[in-house]
Amino acid sequence: MAKDKAPEFTVTDKRKFTFDGDVRDDAPALEEPTAKPADAAPAAQAPKAEAPKPEMPAAKPEPVQPKEPLPETGYDSEKLQGAFGGQKIEFIHLLDMLVQTAMMYAGAMDNGPERRVDIVGMRQMIDMISMVEEKTKGNLTEQEQSVLSNTLFQLRMTYMEIVNMIEKQAMQGPPGGNQK
Repeated sequence: MAKDKAPEFTVTDKRKFTFDGDVRDDAPALEEPTAKPADAAPAAQAPKAEAPKPEMPAAKPEPVQPKEPLPETGYDSEKLQGAFGGQKIEFIHLLDMLVQTAMMYAGAMDNGPERRVDIVGMRQMIDMISMVEEKTKGNLTEQEQSVLSNTLFQLRMTYMEIVNMIEKQAMQGPPGGNQK
């Protein structure tokens, strides 16, 4: 392909808002669709000849630098505090959510007339909390690390108790006295 050939298309920014959500000064006005005449429809459906695809440049484009520096955390915890009743969101809240899910799988939560145990789901939650412990090693306060370690220990013991009860029931046979 010839390199001195003019581009076959132009790019027009039709976004109405800036990154911050403000209306852009140069935003195009909203256009209302115009009705096409009935005889124009068949022409639009006529097959078009395929244009050759332009070759992509081999050089990497330069990264776009933001106009303002991005916040370090990625979210504004001050704004989120209002969403959670004025409480600051902390690591303990995440841990509490994961533990509640694990205990629900263990059958400790009242989730209906019949409590069910999902031993696989509980094991996955314990593994997930264990992974969080490993990935946050050295980044937690002493209190957070202590709570995490103790909670993980208690969950593992609960898991072992449930597994032992399941094995014991399996050894006794099915309920209802169908033993010979």
